[in-house]
Amino acid sequence: MNPARRTRSAARRVLAALAGVALAAVALAGCGTQQGAAGPRFALSANPSPVWQPVGIQVLALPPGQEVTIRASLVPGGLWSSQAVYAVPGDGVVDLTRDVPLEAPFTGADGMGLFWTMRSSTGEAATSDVTWGGSSFSIDLQASVGGRRVAETRVQRTGLSVAAPSRAVFDDGITGDYFQPTSSAEGVRPGIIVFDGTDPGEPTGVLVSATLAAFGFPTLDLSTYGSAGQLDPVRSLPAERFLSAVSWLRAQPGVDDQRIFTFGASRGAQLALWAASAYPGTVYGAIAPGGTTGLICPSPVPSPAVTVGGAWVPCTTGTHDPAPAAVLDVQRIPGPVVLGCAGRDEELGNGCAWLAAAARKRPLREGDAYLIAPGATHLFYLPPYTPLLLPAGSAAQPTERAREALWADVMAALTAPSSVPGH
Repeated sequence: MNPARRTRSAARRVLAALAGVALAAVALAGCGTQQGAAGPRFALSANPSPVWQPVGIQVLALPPGQEVTIRASLVPGGLWSSQAVYAVPGDGVVDLTRDVPLEAPFTGADGMGLFWTMRSSTGEAATSDVTWGGSSFSIDLQASVGGRRVAETRVQRTGLSVAAPSRAVFDDGITGDYFQPTSSAEGVRPGIIVFDGTDPGEPTGVLVSATLAAFGFPTLDLSTYGSAGQLDPVRSLPAERFLSAVSWLRAQPGVDDQRIFTFGASRGAQLALWAASAYPGTVYGAIAPGGTTGLICPSPVPSPAVTVGGAWVPCTTGTHDPAPAAVLDVQRIPGPVVLGCAGRDEELGNGCAWLAAAARKRPLREGDAYLIAPGATHLFYLPPYTPLLLPAGSAAQPTERAREALWADVMAALTAPSSVPGH
């Protein structure tokens, strides 16, 4: 059976839970409904709502049998916008999670479609992880029937900088940023080390780390190759740096020292898998989308990807051949493993071959997820629900769908019952 299909049930349960909570909140509380209104009006599942989670949106008391145009525009300025047209059903309620639009820049029912399809009127690309994640922002929603505005509301989205503040770390030979959850969850939670700086120019590390912390997981965003201005001349990871990071993270309040995960995307994926497979008594699980499942020597000049005590760890030259001997010993990882590949990956064209090779070495276990996203592009591992670095054209929706599915897999892995005795 296809490994992606065999793991979709867990992801669907998480996605359904998020959507269900949003719908239930709308139905039971009417949160965000215009107070005292009797005519057409918006109802939101929560307002404000966190940027890293979906928000349920309904329009109530619309005239049945008519068409309603719902427009979303970013505040201030309204330069970023999107809109869709819906047929109003007999009960007069249009539910964006449930209803399929007549016209829209996306296909099918999509409760967050108006958010991630927003485009700039100036042609500007959505490249800022501060604008589309770090900072809080507002989106104005307007509903029009027959060219006349009948309802409007403002959706406030809480940014990651509010929910997941960070502090710089310069201890024990490591540098990075520590994101400590502000949520009041009781007990200890899995701690996560994110390998940052492996893909220059991509906003992966900080954005991923802040998102993980916003979900309640203490996260160390590790500067893989040294601090800014003092980068190692060779892109090699000394194992001692990683082990120091693990020791530091384990000592932080609220961290379950028996459940440390590694997270690496793209070129960082191999490091996340290597660390977890090399130190199974220290690292519990690994999250490694969008990269190889073998350790690749840096190019163009061959050099070690990882060193232990100054000695090279064997690595493969080039990504072209995912041979069994090149695949890391992922079967040694005691806890969940989350992998993912994109069928239209413009940076790693055979990423799904690398995933398949790892799946043969490690058949799916409880908590594992191997996501295969045929129509998605390379940055499918970024958090969902915004237009951040989404590709243009037909690849946008598959990439967004992959983001939603991957992050559901990540949450399922992090919240799965522990296999550690006594936990």
